[in-house]
Amino acid sequence: MPVATELTIGEFARRAGLSAKALRLYDERGFLRPIRVDASSGYRYYDVGQLARARAVALLRRLDLPLADIANLLALPPESTESHLRQW
Repeated sequence: MPVATELTIGEFARRAGLSAKALRLYDERGFLRPIRVDASSGYRYYDVGQLARARAVALLRRLDLPLADIANLLALPPESTESHLRQW
């Protein structure tokens, strides 16, 4: 049974404004990994603390930022993010 801070992939997707398919892709790309994957079912669980990052990814995708650029942007220190977004 998930603990209180865990959300199923469906609930997390709904709250973040992303699809479960997109979340699986972002997990594969390594920039939005679930906190737990059920060993028997493969079902993914996310922490509510990941919602801000997920919403940022959703916004960047709506701005048509390519996935590779999003991954690079998320790898930067927070103080560098704004200047890189302005350059884009």
